[in-house]
Amino acid sequence: MDRFTVELIVSNHYGVLNRITGLYARRGYNIDSLHVNETENPDRSRILITSKGDEYIQTQMVRQLSKLHDVQEVILMTQRK
Repeated sequence: MDRFTVELIVSNHYGVLNRITGLYARRGYNIDSLHVNETENPDRSRILITSKGDEYIQTQMVRQLSKLHDVQEVILMTQRK
């Protein structure tokens, strides 16, 4: 399986991280690395999630994350390992 990173720009509200990680958990996908920090705009945060999965899993996660209300932007960054 390929390692991939998803970069999210989200609203800086409570419960957003819980909804995002819950999405991974409901689908049975493991999060290998998680990094969250505030952006230049204090109303938004950047979340980097590294995980493993084939092209189908990557596409599904991007689609599902894009549907969440507080997610403003989703960027997929793949890494071949």
